[in-house]
Amino acid sequence: MADDSDFDRIFNTLPGEKPDSPPLRPRNQPSTPRRPQGGGWGKRIFAGVALAILVLSGTGIWLLWNEYGTRIIDYFAQEEVANFEGGGAEPSIEIVVNPGDIGETVARNLAEAGVTASFEAVYEILLQDATITFQPGTYRLLTGMSADSAIAALRDPNNRVQIEILITEGVTLQRALEIISEEASLSLDSLTEAVADPTIYGINPPTGSLEGYLFPATYTFEPGATAGDIVARMVEEMKDRLESAGVAEDEWHETLTLAALIQREARFEDDFYRVSRVFTNRLDVSMPLQSDATITYWTGEYGSAGTSDADRADEGNPYNTYVRTGLPPGPISLPGELAIDAALNPVEGEWLYFVSVDLRTGETVFSETYAQHLRAVEQWLSWCGESEENGAYC
Repeated sequence: MADDSDFDRIFNTLPGEKPDSPPLRPRNQPSTPRRPQGGGWGKRIFAGVALAILVLSGTGIWLLWNEYGTRIIDYFAQEEVANFEGGGAEPSIEIVVNPGDIGETVARNLAEAGVTASFEAVYEILLQDATITFQPGTYRLLTGMSADSAIAALRDPNNRVQIEILITEGVTLQRALEIISEEASLSLDSLTEAVADPTIYGINPPTGSLEGYLFPATYTFEPGATAGDIVARMVEEMKDRLESAGVAEDEWHETLTLAALIQREARFEDDFYRVSRVFTNRLDVSMPLQSDATITYWTGEYGSAGTSDADRADEGNPYNTYVRTGLPPGPISLPGELAIDAALNPVEGEWLYFVSVDLRTGETVFSETYAQHLRAVEQWLSWCGESEENGAYC
């Protein structure tokens, strides 16, 4: 059994005690990465050892506790955990929460990045509240934040750092790649390489191109997403949309080719289904589709609503639907959900012609006979000649 001198030696040399502890760094000073302090755990171990000695001492335990118990309580009550005050300050730091990260990992990352003053300051809060969870992602936080502020900031979706890309319906694949390059800070070369081989994404179109196979929508990506990651997700989204619409895989290409053509020719929702009917009726009687949109896809001349006589007569253009019957070889744009639905479900009607008679508003006239169509064309030409402003559209 230990005697009084043993207890004097133990309690007169409490671990971790220092004459003066350096003051915490002001919150507006950036922290430097540091290893989490283990003092809290060491003191818990010491407490267990000290109490075990008291129990084993048997006789005189209450006398010993009366003499040394107050010092033990005071010692642990005075234990301080390094913590900043307030919501922090610049510079900001990006913190990544990976799928499967536990609270201990998050607390350690915050401390080592200098967001919080210590691992313990955050971890003790997480231990006390098991309802606190974090969504995987990248978050932008300030330095020198209190543990409470850091936890709140990490749970605020407004602090999440993401790449947002908007691809609108009807743009070409090339234009989509340019938009992705700008928004995701990726080189156009890397994106061009990513779409070079469609078979990588489980697609083998006759044209060898992913034109039409990227679904136009708004996407969000984590920082660091590669060109392949982005293209793969957009292709998968298109495949999911086609499958949801009940389109068999061997019909994907034909459906997207028609949908992409409708997407470029129609403006209003109802017109999508009427344009689809016009093209379907023409296909049924082997009548050329005569779409200027297919010609301009090949020539790249998108500045005018019409095409030249020479362009319409060019038999070397595989997308020239004036001299070739049937659908063009492949999609001429990235069609959206409405265009796909219209391609699958054209409205009933006998129309074979349509023309926009007001290019500003998009008003379109649909005709069953060529004579009716010629009158609609005259209406369009008259509108073009009404003013210079109108003429600029023609």
